[in-house]
Amino acid sequence: MIESHDYTVTLDGTGPKTGTLTDHTLAVAIDVASPPEFGGPQGVWSPEHLFVASVSACLMTTFQAIADLSGVEVISYSDQAVGHLQRGEDRRYRIDKITLRPKVVVSGVEADRAMRLVFKAEAACLISGSINSEIVVEPDIQVVAPVA
Repeated sequence: MIESHDYTVTLDGTGPKTGTLTDHTLAVAIDVASPPEFGGPQGVWSPEHLFVASVSACLMTTFQAIADLSGVEVISYSDQAVGHLQRGEDRRYRIDKITLRPKVVVSGVEADRAMRLVFKAEAACLISGSINSEIVVEPDIQVVAPVA
């Protein structure tokens, strides 16, 4: 296991409220912009979207790793994540709450065990552990018969 690692991204501004994120190790660049609510263009990933997406993706990848180590077969995983933007008394905006609604289909395990693994993954997620937002997890677990 690693003790530390640096993740480096490069952001190049492409306009007044737009830019492109790149990483020398990744093949795909991501266009980013202020969200439309703050005067940015429609249809472009915003920092707010990426923030919520990072929490959702971290839960998924952490869950899949824990499920694999636990011998649980994950048939499918999807999530409907919602980040709630709130303006505080100090007039600053923050995403104060992120609700994750993972729909997990597993095979060969009881639903309550799979549910425990989802919450174990949330507790272990490094992104959730690095932020101040409240994280709410509302899993929907479905169990299917093992494939012969």
